[in-house]
Amino acid sequence: MPFLPSLPDLPWYALAAVPLVVLLAYTIFGATGFGSSIVEVPALAHIFPLTFAVPLATSLDAFAAGATSLRLRRLVLWREVLRLLPPILVGIALGATMLLNLPRGPAMLALGIFVTGYGSWVLSGPRGLRSAPGWLAWPIGVFGGVFSVMFGTGGPIFMVFLSARIADKAALRATSAAIVTFSVWIRFILFAATGLLLHAQLITLAVLLLPVMALGLRLGNRLHHALSRAGVLRLIAALLVVNGAALVLRAIELMRA
Repeated sequence: MPFLPSLPDLPWYALAAVPLVVLLAYTIFGATGFGSSIVEVPALAHIFPLTFAVPLATSLDAFAAGATSLRLRRLVLWREVLRLLPPILVGIALGATMLLNLPRGPAMLALGIFVTGYGSWVLSGPRGLRSAPGWLAWPIGVFGGVFSVMFGTGGPIFMVFLSARIADKAALRATSAAIVTFSVWIRFILFAATGLLLHAQLITLAVLLLPVMALGLRLGNRLHHALSRAGVLRLIAALLVVNGAALVLRAIELMRA
C-alpha cells in the first residue's frame, strides 16, 4: 500500500499549537544546548498520547542532536560514552516495554511527576555531584535510558553523571551531545522496528516540522550570547513546573473517567 501523507485528526487550534511548541523547544535548545525534549514532550502530551508524542520528538531530535555531536566530535571523551552505553541499552529496553504497555493515564501521571520534580529541582538551585565513581554509570544509565524512551527526557539524568566526571566544559558539552545522539538514534531505530514511527500522520507531521526545528535552532544560536543561561534555565524550570502540574491533573481525570 503506498504511503499517503496525512495529518492527525485534530482541531485546527491543536494542530496550530504543535509548530509553536517545536519552535520554542528548539529555540531553547539552540540557546542553551539542551532542553528540547523536556519542553517538547510534556507540551505535546496534552495533544497526543505518549506513544505518538515521544516518537515524534525523537524523529526531530535525531537530526538536531546528530548535527551538534558531529560538529563537536573531536572533543568527545569516548571512554565515558562507552561506560554509559551498555546500561543505557538496558534502560531503553525496559522503557520500551513500559511505553507500549502502560495505559495513557498512569503514563501521563508519571511524566507529570517527573517534569514537576525536575523543574522544582532546578528552581531550588541544585548542586551537581562533586565526583562520581564509574559504577554509578549503571544506575544512571538504566534510569536515564528508561526515561529517554518513555518521555524523551534522559539528557538531564545523564548530565548529572557526566558533570561529575568531566571537568572541562567543552569536553562535557561534546560528550553529553554524543550520549544524547546515541540514545536518540537507538530510540529512533527501536520506534521504527516496533512500528511506532511507521505512521503516515507522524511521518507527515515530522517532515512538515523540520523547517520549524531548523528555524528554532537558528533563533536559539543567535540568542545564545544575548541571554543569561541561568535566567533561561529558571524560565524553563518554571514552565516545566506549571506544565507538569497540569499533566498530573489531566492524568488524574483520565484515570477517574
